[in-house]
Amino acid sequence: MSLYGEILTEPKLRFDYSSTFAEGSPSKSKRCLLTFGPYDSNLFGKSKINCVLIYPTGSEKYTQILIDGLIKGEGGFRGFQSFFKVPLNFLQETAVETDIKNFTRVLESVTSTNPDIVFVLLEKRKTNLYGQAKAILLANGIPSQMVTIEQLSYTPSRRYVLENICLACYAKIGGVPWVISTSELNDSLVLGVSRAEDPNRGYLVGFVTLFTQDGDFLFMNSKAPVIKWEEYVKGLSKLIEDSISEFETLRGIPNSIIIHFHKRPGWKEIDAIEMALKNVARNIPYAIIHLNEYSNFRLFDSSHISYIPPKGFKVNLSTHEALLLLDGRIGDRRHKIGIPRVLDVRMDKRSTLDVALFPKLVEQIYNFSYINWRGFNAAAIPITLNYSKLIARMVIETGIEGWNQIIAGGKLRDKAWFL
Repeated sequence: MSLYGEILTEPKLRFDYSSTFAEGSPSKSKRCLLTFGPYDSNLFGKSKINCVLIYPTGSEKYTQILIDGLIKGEGGFRGFQSFFKVPLNFLQETAVETDIKNFTRVLESVTSTNPDIVFVLLEKRKTNLYGQAKAILLANGIPSQMVTIEQLSYTPSRRYVLENICLACYAKIGGVPWVISTSELNDSLVLGVSRAEDPNRGYLVGFVTLFTQDGDFLFMNSKAPVIKWEEYVKGLSKLIEDSISEFETLRGIPNSIIIHFHKRPGWKEIDAIEMALKNVARNIPYAIIHLNEYSNFRLFDSSHISYIPPKGFKVNLSTHEALLLLDGRIGDRRHKIGIPRVLDVRMDKRSTLDVALFPKLVEQIYNFSYINWRGFNAAAIPITLNYSKLIARMVIETGIEGWNQIIAGGKLRDKAWFL
């Protein structure tokens, strides 16, 4: 049996949407932000970003390091405004004793100031305070950014920590740092569909994220958690229908609809997705794509001493299935240890989009791995899959009551608050 593959070309990123020349390679994203500004710089609609900082009593030294670092920068980094062309404005800085009662009281009081984002300085991440802060702020429709003293303590890497914090914060408040520069699959709608269960499998939550063909995040839709699988499946179909209808109201009818499903779907889930597409999409061609990141396949390059294939290596298994390597060798080097995980991409047989477009769909998935705004050197993972993972984690962390408050408020649905 002979298999054939290719190395996909790294995409260009698109910055200021109003200029066709505002493009650059992913490795130069910082330089491009400095030169062009973010993709939505002329659409952002804010003259400043109002912030609140909460910090533990006795950590004033690190509080000042954080504020100065975000506003003025450090080392070669020149601060938030140098990247995103809008200043940070700290409305208040509040010290608090780190017991749950005082912490909760302060968190609830800052919500009345209605900031764009709240920075919370903690000694370490894995504490009850971390989860408490997230839950209270998100329930009030306010994104948050947790920063640990440990992150700020190591001077040599602090510049990069600050840069990554700024990038994530801009996305959390609804900004779009960059998108993929592409003319392929024009006017297509991409949906990331997934689910989350609590650790005891006591409830199920379905959710959908919507993106344009170039990776611009539009909004997230979810419903209240349910107990029974049948209720979830029924709700999933309605969720997809509502999401597509809302997109059409906002943007018009798409040329095609592409569904990325990253969990191993049951046949009832696929039936629900197919039913939703037939009900609302009418004659719009669609593709249902399974993204399996736990494939049993492994890829090796016997021509290289490391045996690690280059990043972007794709092997075609059939006309509708391919293996894709998102974390491979760049040049002669790979900065991680171990065998890179393979993404198994398969186009469901019930898709109505021409199977001849499958190579373009795989290329789009690869391109989407360059939109990870958690950091400038964040892991290469398609944005549809990444957001599904992060939202699922938030569902578990906030619990059923917290999640209901988040989705009922609706203030965060068009922001990547889960980063």
